[in-house]
Amino acid sequence: MAFMARLLVDEYGFLFGGEEGFPVDVTEHDWESPYPTFVVPARFEWEAGGLGAEPNIFRHPEIRDWVCDDVAWSVLSKVAPSDPRLLGKGYLGEKELHIVQVVTMLDVVDVAASVVADYGSYRVIEFPAFRDGCDDEMRSRIFRIPGLYTDIFLGDLLKSSLDEAGIVGLGYSPVPVAG
Repeated sequence: MAFMARLLVDEYGFLFGGEEGFPVDVTEHDWESPYPTFVVPARFEWEAGGLGAEPNIFRHPEIRDWVCDDVAWSVLSKVAPSDPRLLGKGYLGEKELHIVQVVTMLDVVDVAASVVADYGSYRVIEFPAFRDGCDDEMRSRIFRIPGLYTDIFLGDLLKSSLDEAGIVGLGYSPVPVAG
């Protein structure tokens, strides 16, 4: 089983600032290729969400994908070591944070079983269904899928590991398996 992960911005808020540490202007990067690494640590500020609690995994509107604390980064890098790419460090006050991008792309979608929008010259997978038999390939992974470049998916072992570590800031939706 795999899950689509989404950052819970309404509940936990978001980071902002830190542009002085960005290696390139985010509006000039294509975001389908790896972002350059940060040489200078970014200094962030936090706008709290409705819960008023700081998450382990933050959203920053100008950074794709996540900004994580030490606990979240430890789980991601241990369970899925080849998938999350560490772009650099940042700080929220004195707290060190890890700027993470997911560039792993897995071709596990059953297009016939997915909801696909057809726009004439191109098609977009709006709600994917994964192929039956891909569980082992996805179990300990964090990844994207072709044609859906902004969404992030987690295998069940990685999700369980994040849950067991008490990681907050993400919501999950199970992705159906075709069959």
